[in-house]
Amino acid sequence: MLFSVRLVSRQPHDMSADAWQSVVGEQLKATKAQYDQGKIRAIYRETGVGVLAIYDAADAREMDQLLASLPMSRFFVETTVHPVWDMVSALQAL
Repeated sequence: MLFSVRLVSRQPHDMSADAWQSVVGEQLKATKAQYDQGKIRAIYRETGVGVLAIYDAADAREMDQLLASLPMSRFFVETTVHPVWDMVSALQAL
């Protein structure tokens, strides 16, 4: 099942830049692991906003677990997840 996922995070005011960069580094490693496992099909940086990704998860429960496992999850100020389906075959049938 495919999901469109938009994640926006913010550095807490009381967190040092070095501590934040450590979290960002761990987030990148976790994101790469999910990509390598085939859980992330595509990922884009929305300039100045956050990340937009296409996830492939078995169901909503797995999708929730994938997001909760990310090191930066406690810093997400916006999380938007929508199930999506590929329309290409429908368009090609026209």
